Amino acid sequence: MNENRQQSLLHGKSGFDKIYYKRFFEKYSKEEFEKYVNWADGWVRFLDRYLDIKEGCGRTLLELGASLGYFARVFKDRGFDVSASDISSYIVKKAGSLQRDINFFKLNIEDNVEIDKKFDYIAAFEVLEHLRNPEAALKNIKQMLKEDGTLVFSTPFPTKRSLADPTHVNVHKVSWWLNLGKKAGFMKMKVIYATFVPFLYRISKYLSIGLPFKSDIPYVNSTCFMIFKK
Repeated sequence: MNENRQQSLLHGKSGFDKIYYKRFFEKYSKEEFEKYVNWADGWVRFLDRYLDIKEGCGRTLLELGASLGYFARVFKDRGFDVSASDISSYIVKKAGSLQRDINFFKLNIEDNVEIDKKFDYIAAFEVLEHLRNPEAALKNIKQMLKEDGTLVFSTPFPTKRSLADPTHVNVHKVSWWLNLGKKAGFMKMKVIYATFVPFLYRISKYLSIGLPFKSDIPYVNSTCFMIFKK
């Protein structure tokens, strides 16, 4: 078993999760959290160009792989009825302590999923590349969406850096994801590359700026957004 697959099998186990999330959070403090909310705000504002998400108006949204729920916070503040999930019980507990007005719960989207609620939107930012079976995940997501529902997710395209991360077990070209979406039964699919100005989000959310192109420059966060409509 290679290192990437071994790493993926450890996700959701508390010992591994404590070490893994230490890469991002030192104290799990409100101040630390708010910096990531600034970062997420820029990503969501970038998506405003392509999705009707400026005002939630009570529409339902589920975030997958939410970590502490900084994207969930942005959508909640926009008026969405937000739920958030993660495979890690450890991070779900931390997130629930920070944001008591959002429903956080443990979910493995690759397993058989039983959730009564249907969602207008499901969001997964930098998540699917960590999954061993993204095809199963996409099929489950489709079932959890309303008839006119939308999945929006981001995932890195292949670069030396994205492929070097041992937790990235499924980094692929855009065509691979489009084929997988088609197999899962999604009817309309759109792809948008994005590159974000690094570090300045720590000062202000308005300095979290996304530009519509891809880049492989070190320390610059470049990714690919995909919008799959049911």
